[in-house]
Amino acid sequence: DVVSLQNCYLLIPARMGSKGFPLKNRELLKYTLDIIPDDMKSRAFVSTDDPQIKNMAFNSGVGVINRPESLAQDETSMKDVLKHFIDIQKITCQEDVILLYLTYPERKWEDVEKIYGVFNKVNEKSLVCCEQVEEHPYLCFHEKDNNKAELLVDHKFYRRQDYPACIRLSMFVSCYNPEIVDNLHDLMFEEQTYFYKLENYKVDVDYLEQYLNISKEEN
Repeated sequence: DVVSLQNCYLLIPARMGSKGFPLKNRELLKYTLDIIPDDMKSRAFVSTDDPQIKNMAFNSGVGVINRPESLAQDETSMKDVLKHFIDIQKITCQEDVILLYLTYPERKWEDVEKIYGVFNKVNEKSLVCCEQVEEHPYLCFHEKDNNKAELLVDHKFYRRQDYPACIRLSMFVSCYNPEIVDNLHDLMFEEQTYFYKLENYKVDVDYLEQYLNISKEEN
């Protein structure tokens, strides 16, 4: 059953700066804006310091949160951006925030509804997505100088079947109740976070080549 999102706010973080793919948020924003239904646009907001992105959001009918320079730095945590949004909008603990990173151009509105439905059903205060790891961390090393290395995770297992099951964080869709925000790790989870396992790998665009590949597939 589809759960109503009318008691939710949508937050789309979209600062101007980006190192791996300069101004990538200007290119990627349209994919997220285009999936938001008209009846949710009054509850959707883009948090940004970029004038062009502000115009794009305004023209699409969603709100704009003017992000201060102090929250638009490379080292700024998303936790602080989320707290700023909750404070500005005066969001109460009777409402939820769905965080939509715009680096997932494959996301559909049906994905948002489905994942929020799970969040609503499990009755937790936070949810993030996850995927199966492609490379188990027990096989990974921290590279050191002079062609030396040490295990990233210290262990003595040599059989793969002895390795613990591992998952990888994905911010495809994440859900938060304001009550829990102060307890969040900077990676946007806390002790009781529900990890929603995605069925398929979702592209998280960080580089121009990834974006170009998706554009080719569309055409």
